[in-house]
Amino acid sequence: MIEGLKVSIPTDDLRALCLQRADHHRDRAVTYAEQVRNLTAAEVEEMDYTNGDPIRALRDKQAEHEDQERELRFTARYLKDNEEYLLDDAALRQLGVVKGRGRW
Repeated sequence: MIEGLKVSIPTDDLRALCLQRADHHRDRAVTYAEQVRNLTAAEVEEMDYTNGDPIRALRDKQAEHEDQERELRFTARYLKDNEEYLLDDAALRQLGVVKGRGRW
């Protein structure tokens, strides 16, 4: 018996989802890097209304997305072929299949 909602997904589908989500994180990291360049070029400094250093905050978000991209590409590379993977709602959120808002 399986407790909770779990989804069985074949390796090829899971690999595709991992790579699709990795691409999303790569794109987000690029966006944050562009924002850092723009703020740096504009010589933006720490501002009270941003709760600190906006450039550092953007760099942190960039690094977060780069880490997530690396993890997903690593996972996609080392999935065992011809298997079925049982995913829970946390895995589905990580893969971007569902949003992290609330529960049904």
